[in-house]
Amino acid sequence: MKRLFGGGLLLTVLFICLGLLLFGGAQAISFDTFTAESMTNSADHRIFWLLKIPRLLLVLTVGGALAMVGGTYQILFNNSLADPYILGVSSSVTLGLVVAEIFLGWPSNSIKAMGIGLGFALIVILLLLFCFYFHKLQNMERVVLFGVGINFLFSSALFILISLQNHTLGSGSMRWLFGNIPWIELKESFALIAITAPIGIIIVIFGRYLDGLSLGDTVARTLGFNPNHVRGFYLVLTSLLLTSVTCLTGSIGFIGLVVPHCVRLVFAPRSSRVLLLISFVFGALFLAVSDTISRSILPPLEFPIGMVTTLLGGPLFLYLLWKR
Repeated sequence: MKRLFGGGLLLTVLFICLGLLLFGGAQAISFDTFTAESMTNSADHRIFWLLKIPRLLLVLTVGGALAMVGGTYQILFNNSLADPYILGVSSSVTLGLVVAEIFLGWPSNSIKAMGIGLGFALIVILLLLFCFYFHKLQNMERVVLFGVGINFLFSSALFILISLQNHTLGSGSMRWLFGNIPWIELKESFALIAITAPIGIIIVIFGRYLDGLSLGDTVARTLGFNPNHVRGFYLVLTSLLLTSVTCLTGSIGFIGLVVPHCVRLVFAPRSSRVLLLISFVFGALFLAVSDTISRSILPPLEFPIGMVTTLLGGPLFLYLLWKR
């Protein structure tokens, strides 16, 4: 009962913040926008439907996807510290997109550039899997430390590439290094949803395999499936999901770490499907709140969204590392 009350209270607070995202911010929107007299081409009407709604859909999709990927990683690697940002997968995708944009002239949101980003992610995943299987009987923290090293390596390479290209660190570089929520059109938001929704549905539908993996590889084999094949299948799916959102926002950290842990503490879900679904909802709302904070601290200045999520998620990562 206490968990239900706490979850309901937390959800209510997040939805209130979501309302502030729509009607607050640097450019506040009046509720009169929805009256019959204002349903015209007024400034508030255009701002709401042409700017805020597409951005909200983008934020909710990206936040939910990142939380779902983080929850999946923690099960696949059997490690509560596993997260695509910490393990270097996010930075590898970002590096691949920047390489495609700088050296090949492909826009970062094009299919070709996304293919390059996905290829970089798969290389890192193969390295992580090698480390996972090689050290699985010794110390699982080595996988996390290995991923942190990859993250530093790829982030440094990304910084060097952008610096050489632009000579100075400008706003475009901040997008890739710290994450940024762009202002996009409504059709672009729907296109992202059309890409991410089928992948997320597949991840949830086959959640029973994650339940088996969460009990260990030995138990998974007794349930009649090969854990190595399942782990590879899910890592490819999550890489596709991660690439599709990173090509628009850059690397946003710690959502995949913070949200699944909070969901486990508050709701104590009994299955992976429930964990991933609730994580998607709270991840979407968490990033929406972070976006509101990034745009409301010193308006009209907009801070990179990755800085806000890192400030919120970094202390939790250090706490979890200390507890282990």
